[in-house]
Order: sequence, then C-alpha cells, then structure tokens
Amino acid sequence: MRRRLTVALAATAFVSPADAGFVGGVDLYGHCTSPSISEQYICASYIMGVVDATQHLLPRSDPGRACIPAGASAQKTVEAVVDYIKTDKERRDSPAEILVGHALKTIYPCKG
Repeated sequence: MRRRLTVALAATAFVSPADAGFVGGVDLYGHCTSPSISEQYICASYIMGVVDATQHLLPRSDPGRACIPAGASAQKTVEAVVDYIKTDKERRDSPAEILVGHALKTIYPCKG
C-alpha cells in the first residue's frame, strides 16, 4: 500500500504548475480506465477526495451535495462513479470535480 501511495504521489509531481490543482474530466477518465494499478489508484483517490470534500465540508442543505447512504462502501462508490464517467461522454470535458460531483448527485440523489 505504501508503495502505491508513493507511486501515486510521484505521478502528481509531473503536473506542470499551470495545471496544478486542476484535473480535467478527460484526464480523470484516462486514470480510471487505465490498466495501470497506479493510475487507477490516482482515479480512486481523486474520487474519494471529492466525496470527502463534498460530504464533510458542504452543509446537508447544499444543492451540490449528494446523499450517500451510511452503508455505501468506498469501493462501490468509486466503481459507480467510474461507470457513470464511462457513460456520460458529454460531461467529460468538464473539470473533474464537476464531473464527479454530478456523478455523485446522480448516483446518490437526495430525497425530498
């Protein structure tokens, strides 16, 4: 696990300063669909980062927040988001955080 984290962090070191902090949906899709375990780790880490940020920083009443059930696992959530990204080709040009946020709201909509 430690080796995978090191590889993932090393991969992010090659991002140019102008692009730092900005991941596009196409780039994220590339990470998610790569046969490389380290690329898939980057994908999963990014998705879970968006989950953590939106679920813990946004108030429950915020329209940008998904309603992820307490029993949802990280693995199933990542798999569902990746499946969504694969099918929603029109939104892939969006920034990755927008794409993942929309996927989460679609997968886990808030009721009433």
